[in-house]
Amino acid sequence: IGKNLLLVKDIMIKGKKLPTINFFKSIADAIRIINKRKLGLVVILEKGFVKGILTDGDARRGIKFYSKNEKVKKFMTFNPYFISENQAASKALAIMNEKKITSLLVVSDNDLKKNNKIKLKGIIHIHSLLKYGVK
Repeated sequence: IGKNLLLVKDIMIKGKKLPTINFFKSIADAIRIINKRKLGLVVILEKGFVKGILTDGDARRGIKFYSKNEKVKKFMTFNPYFISENQAASKALAIMNEKKITSLLVVSDNDLKKNNKIKLKGIIHIHSLLKYGVK
C-alpha cells in the first residue's frame, strides 16, 4: 500500500545531483555534465529558469554534424515534460510510459500553471521509480 502513496517529491533527484547547465554553454560542456550525473540528460537553464533539456541521444545525434563548440540551444528540446512535485509517483511512471521517455522535470504546482519562468525542483527518473517498486 505504501508504494502507491509515494509522491514525486518523495523520490525525485534534487539539489547538487541535478544535471543543469547554462543556456549559452557548448554541447561539449553539456555532454560532460550528462556523463557526470548519469541521468541521460541535462536541464538547460537561463537566469535560473528552465529553458529546455538536452538528452544523451540529442547530443549524440547533434555532435555528428556540428562542432563541439556549438551552443546547446541548437540541439535542445524547448518543451520538456513536467510533473508537479505533489503528483503520485505512479502518475509519473504512467506519463513516462505514454511518452516513451525516462525522466520528467519536477516543478511546484504554481510553476506548472505558468508557461515560462519555471524553476526546477528536481528530476524523477524511471530508475528511481523502479527502485521504489512503483507500478
